[in-house]
Amino acid sequence: MDRIPSPWLPGTLVLVALLVGCDSGGEGAWNGPGTSVKVMTRNVYLGGEFDSLIGAQTMAQLPGMVDTFWKGVQASDFPARAALIADEVAAEEPDIVAFQELELFRIQTPSDFDPKAAPNAADTAPNGDLLAILTAALAARGLDYGEAVAVATHTDTEMPGADASSGATYDLRLTDRDAVFARPGLRVSNVRTADFPTFISLPVPLSSLGVGILVQLKRGYSAMDVTAPDVAQFTFAATHLEVGGQASAYQEGEARDLMTALAPIAGPLVLVGDFNSAANVPSTQSYSIVTRSFTDVWSQVKPTDPAPTCCTDITSPAPAPTDRIDLVLYRGPVRPQAAERTGTDPAERTASGLLPSDHQGVAATLTVGFPTAASEPGP
Repeated sequence: MDRIPSPWLPGTLVLVALLVGCDSGGEGAWNGPGTSVKVMTRNVYLGGEFDSLIGAQTMAQLPGMVDTFWKGVQASDFPARAALIADEVAAEEPDIVAFQELELFRIQTPSDFDPKAAPNAADTAPNGDLLAILTAALAARGLDYGEAVAVATHTDTEMPGADASSGATYDLRLTDRDAVFARPGLRVSNVRTADFPTFISLPVPLSSLGVGILVQLKRGYSAMDVTAPDVAQFTFAATHLEVGGQASAYQEGEARDLMTALAPIAGPLVLVGDFNSAANVPSTQSYSIVTRSFTDVWSQVKPTDPAPTCCTDITSPAPAPTDRIDLVLYRGPVRPQAAERTGTDPAERTASGLLPSDHQGVAATLTVGFPTAASEPGP
């Protein structure tokens, strides 16, 4: 079955007659024209653990912790890592790809931090726009994705920092973003993004007077209607759920929010992302919540392969993930064809020896087609 050509030329797309009805994971038999679509999900790793800042107990502690975090982000060398991730995309050539953790870091110097004010640092930090860096890296490989078709903005928070060597003060603002890119062969419309109603509010105490920062850790999703010209229409959705551990209940709430948001959507639906809930070694209920409505591509095409995708320190000599949390799932008239991980080669690293990310990516080839009236699956 032919892939969607790019750029698309009328009449060049080959129709595929699915001669045998497919019951992929209990989604309902179907037949008719279809096309092969390749999708990919990739967590790029923002370069540090923002959660480490939540442990600050006093104003005196926080600026140094912020500085340590920010220096770690800079040392993670996203421009070099983005080049490796762009190489993965070039090798896979997905028709549509979702990225997580494309943060925007902004800095204000000197600090004017006010815990009661909204984040206001406006100057993009050096190498602080991860989305712009990745977009440029994709273009440098001659890939034709152009600008992202969807950018979902979630957590937006600001904290005071102080340079450990000079003592200079600054405010560091972190804005969490996920993005979706699509090749010109796909027509994308009705793009929508949203935060989940479930989110974490954590007060970081900064003084004995009780003045502090209320950090709101928000996640969400994006969804869009996708048309493969003259052949198939489907919905593509992407998400990034909260980590587990102490936040497991919030993550599971997000999973329920996601299922509620996607429930009214009719027809074929492909859902990808970093779910932070392991399929191979269950750690939270989120994977079970999601797979009550969706089928996991990997479990269909490689059921005996645990295929962990997270997490490995980017300075490690080789990827050593333990949990399969990066997923491609589907609902409705979709047939999984193949799936593979990306970023698994220990030789693929930056000049300074860093792996592309603490995650590995997942690419999957799916056949999306129109169901017949008699075989239209139910909601």
